Amino acid sequence: MILTTIYRGLAVVVSVCISSASEPFCRKEDVHSCPGEREKNREVPMNNFRPPTPRPELVVFDVDFTLWPFWVDTHVSPPFKKTSDGRVVDRHNYVIKGYEDVPEILEWMSRQGYTMAVASRTDAEQDMRKALKLLDWDKYFTYKEIYPGSKTRHFARFHEQSGIPYSKMIFFDDEERNIYDLNRIGVLSLQVDRGLTLEVLQNGLEKFARERK
Repeated sequence: MILTTIYRGLAVVVSVCISSASEPFCRKEDVHSCPGEREKNREVPMNNFRPPTPRPELVVFDVDFTLWPFWVDTHVSPPFKKTSDGRVVDRHNYVIKGYEDVPEILEWMSRQGYTMAVASRTDAEQDMRKALKLLDWDKYFTYKEIYPGSKTRHFARFHEQSGIPYSKMIFFDDEERNIYDLNRIGVLSLQVDRGLTLEVLQNGLEKFARERK
């Protein structure tokens, strides 16, 4: 859809990507969330990737704009439900789904025996938990810290619950402030610019192995 508006005497044309029941939420600046615009990342499939060692004892993911291409508290509208054909949709029938590589990544990491967690500072805790459950992703995460506040608070809880030191954790997040905070306390943290991909994960695990030898 093309919208035209007047701003200080100038005509401004805005391109808006509208979501429907057949596609995920997307935004113009994030081509990875718009169907058909993301290049396939299948050069090195996960099944052919040998996990480097040493391996992180805890792999932690942010959720919004890391695992899926939206903010759960603003871009989609609860209640969420699963349709008869297996799609997860919100109140307006918009499809809720992750970035393309995410389901494969989570399944592969589970098979490889990685312990995984999610850390989100969202205000919509129950909505996020519901969406994770409907997508059948919550089974992958041993720990879930979902509430507002600094990510260092989330990781303090991970450490308390698991006994794993920060130096043996790896973290993927789209926000620079969170990357800075967690690197500062010893968690290897990597910024995700366009959603979690196979390449981003592989590079992260290889970086962890190099730096933690």
